[in-house]
Amino acid sequence: MTIIRYDGSFEGFLCATALTIDDAEPAGFFRGEGGDGGLFDQVVAVASDRDVALAFFERIVREVSRDAFATARHAFHSEASGVELLLWRYLRLGFRVGRRLEGMKADPLVQPVQQLARRVEREVHRFLGFVRFREVEWSGSASLFYAPIEPETDVLPFLAPHFADRLADRPWVIHDLRRGQALFCEGGRVKLLRGVELAGVPRSTKEEDVCAALWQGYFKRLAIEARRNPDLQRQLVPLRHRKHLTEFGDSSPGAVTNEP
Repeated sequence: MTIIRYDGSFEGFLCATALTIDDAEPAGFFRGEGGDGGLFDQVVAVASDRDVALAFFERIVREVSRDAFATARHAFHSEASGVELLLWRYLRLGFRVGRRLEGMKADPLVQPVQQLARRVEREVHRFLGFVRFREVEWSGSASLFYAPIEPETDVLPFLAPHFADRLADRPWVIHDLRRGQALFCEGGRVKLLRGVELAGVPRSTKEEDVCAALWQGYFKRLAIEARRNPDLQRQLVPLRHRKHLTEFGDSSPGAVTNEP
């Protein structure tokens, strides 16, 4: 049985799938250096290649659909166990049925992929509203906007275009604390950095402290006590995210936020 080893990136997955999609189904996928396979397994390492990934993307769009590619991309970033094999089977089916794929919602090869994709889409939508930047000291007298997040899925690739468009004139960082990776934007160009760990909590600028205090005061005074609904608030703004939301208190990593 063949097991595919790739670097763990979506680009790497496209390369691995492009190599195998017209052959026998692989027994599984390994990300990075993990896993050795069984005694009778053959582990095939596939290098990431941008040109190969682009060519396979174009094939998916041409022979299946752009929507199917978007579904596969979102589902991949769910990081669900075994997602690679689910996507391999989904794309294999897509090359057989073409543009009918996305409409086959009850098919056992389609349904789980679409469910994973929707899970990521919902979290991306949520974090477009949950990201809270604060101005922190950066280098010398310079500052940048820093936002820590802890999403359940890997949403950073989908947040990049939104914030790059709206904050193109200032350097900023969105730091996924759970995965140790970050989006860094400077001069309108965004990079995805991996292995990002902070030695300490970034120090806010004095101006940021003033603005945060004003915003917290406004948020507190805006509330109408008679309409207070903690259950609905927990549903719309889960407790696990509040330590990074300025209006709920200290937005620094590791801050403890009391339930309102």
